[in-house]
Amino acid sequence: MKISSKLMLIVLLTVFEITLTLWSVFEISNGVKFHELNLNHFKYSSQLMNKVSSLDANSNVKVDNLRAVVLNIRQQPIDCMDTINVVNKFIMEAIDTDSAIALCIQDIKDADHALSLIDDFENGSLDKEIFISKLKASAVTFNQTSILFEEPVSKTLSFIMKFMIPLVVIISFFNIIFISFMSNTITRSIRHAIQQLNHKKKKISLSDDISKNVSGELKVLLQAAQKRITSEMLMVEVNKKLETLDEQRTESLTRANQELSQFAYRTSHDLKAPLSATKILTRFIIEDINAGQLENAVQDTQHVHDQMEKLEELVMGILSLTEADSTENINSSINLDMVLDDIQQRLSGMMNLSDYTMERHINLDHALVNNQTRITQILENLISNALKYKDNSKPDVPFVRITISELVESYQLDIEDNGIGIPVDRHDEVFGMFKRFHPQISFGSGLGLAIVKKHVDYLKGTISMETSDQGTKFSINIPKVIV
Repeated sequence: MKISSKLMLIVLLTVFEITLTLWSVFEISNGVKFHELNLNHFKYSSQLMNKVSSLDANSNVKVDNLRAVVLNIRQQPIDCMDTINVVNKFIMEAIDTDSAIALCIQDIKDADHALSLIDDFENGSLDKEIFISKLKASAVTFNQTSILFEEPVSKTLSFIMKFMIPLVVIISFFNIIFISFMSNTITRSIRHAIQQLNHKKKKISLSDDISKNVSGELKVLLQAAQKRITSEMLMVEVNKKLETLDEQRTESLTRANQELSQFAYRTSHDLKAPLSATKILTRFIIEDINAGQLENAVQDTQHVHDQMEKLEELVMGILSLTEADSTENINSSINLDMVLDDIQQRLSGMMNLSDYTMERHINLDHALVNNQTRITQILENLISNALKYKDNSKPDVPFVRITISELVESYQLDIEDNGIGIPVDRHDEVFGMFKRFHPQISFGSGLGLAIVKKHVDYLKGTISMETSDQGTKFSINIPKVIV
C-alpha cells in the first residue's frame, strides 16, 4: 500500500472519530433540551393548576390569562417535536422510549382541547362550574404528562451517554494503535531501503541500487535525495511526535467526555431535587385546600415558590455557562463607571447601601477596550459573591473594593472583600462547576466562579485568588486588545 494511502486511512479514521464525538455531544445537548422543555411544561402546568384551583363560582375568570398559559404548555411539545430528528426516532424505537413522541403528540391534542374549552366558555356555550371542572382535569393531565415524559427522555439520554462515550474512547484507542501500526510499516520500509543502501555493492551505482531494491513513492523520494540517508531518523522522530500527539488528544478527549458526563449528571441531579420537592408540596397544597386548611396551603405555596426560585437560579447559571461559550467576541471601548453603576443597580436588592460600602478605583490612562459582555459578567459574578458571603460578625463595615489598573501590555482587575472567605481545604475547587462552599448562607448554583474562569480563559487572561478569614481577593490580568 502506498504511503499516501496509509495516511489517508489515518485521516479518514480521525475524521470519523471527531464526527462521532461531535454527534454524541449534539445528542446529549438535545437530551438536556428535552429536560428543559419538560421543565417548562411542568412549570406552566403548575401555573394552570394554580389559576384553576383559585377559581370558584363567584370569582372572575380571566380567560386571556388562562389561554396564554395553555398556549405556553402547548408550545413545549411542539418545540420537542421540532427537536427530535430521524436519529433520535431510530434510537427511541430501538430502546423502546418512543412513547415520548406519542406523549408530545397527545399533549398537543390535550392543549387544543383545553383551548376549545376556554373558547366555549368565552362564547357562553359552557357552564362555568363544568368549565372549571374540565379545565382542572386538563391541568392534572398536563402534570401527569410531564411526569410520564421524564422517564423515556432520561432513559434515552442515559443510553446515549453509556453507549456513545465508551464507543468514542474505544475508537480513540483503536486509532492510536492503527496510527502506530501504519507509522511502523512506513518506518520499516524506509529502514529496509537504508539497509540496502548501506550494504550496496561497489560495482552498482547508488541510482541502480535504489531502482533495484526500492519501489513506489519511496523510490521517487530516495531518487530525489539519494544522499539523505538520515530519512530514517526523521521518520522515527515524526513517528514519536505522532504517537505523543495522539496520546495527548486521547487524554484530552477522555477528560472532556468525563467532564461532560459529570456535568450532565450533576445538572440532572440538581434539577430533579426542586422538581421532586415541588411535586410533593403541590400534593400537600391540594390536600390542604380540600381540608380547608388555607393557612397551611399558603405556607406550602411559599415553599413551592422558594423551590422554583432555586430552580430558576440553577437554570440561569447553566444558561450563563453556556452563553460563555457562544458570546461573540466583539471588542469596544468600555465605560467602566457605567458598567459598575449598572451592576450595583441590579444587585441593589442584595445589599443595603446604608451599611455596606462599594469602593471603586479606576486607574486608566486609556479606555479599556475589550468584550464588554464578558467583562461585565466577570465583575458582576465576583461582586455578587462578595455580597452573598459578607461576614456580619466582623466589627468592620462590610465592603467590596474594585481596583482596575492599566499595565504596559495588560489590565489588572482586583475585586476584594472582607467577607467570610473560602475554606483552606477547598481552594483547589474554587473554579469547578457546582461548587458551593457556604450552602448554609446562600443556595446559589455553584457556577458563578466557573463562569468567571471561562470568560477569563476566552479573553486569554489569568485569574488568581487570595483568601483567609479576613476576606477574599480575586486578581485578574487581561491582555490589551490591539485595535
